[in-house]
Amino acid sequence: MKVNAMCTSDPVAALDYCDKVIYCGADKFDDKRIEVYGTFCKGISSDKIYIPTVCDEDGFADACDYMMEHNATAIVRAAFDLEESGIIEAKYKLSPIMLLHKLGVLGRCQIAGGVCLDNDDLDLMAQENVPLILLPTASAGYGYGFAPVAAAVARGVKVGVGTFDGKYNIGANLDFEVEFMKLTANAEMRGEDILSDGDITKIIEFA
Repeated sequence: MKVNAMCTSDPVAALDYCDKVIYCGADKFDDKRIEVYGTFCKGISSDKIYIPTVCDEDGFADACDYMMEHNATAIVRAAFDLEESGIIEAKYKLSPIMLLHKLGVLGRCQIAGGVCLDNDDLDLMAQENVPLILLPTASAGYGYGFAPVAAAVARGVKVGVGTFDGKYNIGANLDFEVEFMKLTANAEMRGEDILSDGDITKIIEFA
């Protein structure tokens, strides 16, 4: 099964390229191939929520409380660029991943973006079985960089790939996203064919 692990725009179109879409947003869909993580807000009633930033202090605190009180899981867009990670570091003296761990919710999360993850973050994610969702074209297109996919795979972190808002991947083509991800892995490790066919299959299947 091919899984678009995070899509925030036009999940119906995204199904042209995969078997399942994990959608993060406010809309609801009848198609059972679309799994919805509702954007968190007060009054939400869902066991699957989407937290688009950890920099909204009040909203983030409310979301963490909600996860604990309702046994909910979350996709958290975190460590996705230097500015966001810098804000968290300046405020808490911790990385976004370490902050989630300190608050006791990391094990309930999937991390989306992950450009600024360091080795300690990846080790903790592997230890806590926290998945990493790569957003290759969005991360590159918005100028954030690229996530350390090879390092994550080497540590046994479960990795998936998503199309995010589709700005740099019109039509949410998962195949295009995967091909771009392969290039970012090569750039990360300064070599060719860094990810094996087995690695790619596990990432595509989000297994």
